[in-house]
Amino acid sequence: MALKTETTRIKFYGVVIAAFLLLTQCESPHYYQEQKSVSGSTWNKDSALTFNFEIKDTAKTYNFSFLSRNTNDYPYSNFYIFTKLINPKGEEFTDTLQYYLAFQDGEWIGKGQHLKELFLVYRENISLKDTGEYKLSVWHGMRDENLIGIQDISLIVDKNTTK
Repeated sequence: MALKTETTRIKFYGVVIAAFLLLTQCESPHYYQEQKSVSGSTWNKDSALTFNFEIKDTAKTYNFSFLSRNTNDYPYSNFYIFTKLINPKGEEFTDTLQYYLAFQDGEWIGKGQHLKELFLVYRENISLKDTGEYKLSVWHGMRDENLIGIQDISLIVDKNTTK
């Protein structure tokens, strides 16, 4: 009887430890991260990928980045995107950004075989003066009406740890 109780106790603690490890390993190291997939492997220039995130701490500064994933079917070496950030007061801030996804010789930049993943810096050390809900919309700015090869874009927001 004592052996059965000891075995049950070991199993219980094993489950508790496994659950703790699972929950702590799944936590994102970023303040905010969300991935938006391009529907149907083509991205229409009028279709925005929209990210909503909340800022609670205005004393810190933030770093904004994108994580782009493209296939070998992407027809260009560069990638233009338009962004619109709307703060909690409704003020809008727009940007036009250009990133290079391939070197001049055509070799892709980034990690992966058929699907290339590339970290794209958007804005660094940004002070956000208002707490509340922010909305960032992203459109491709290429000449094509329907852009092929971009699979998804992630927005990553990190609290700045440098002073």
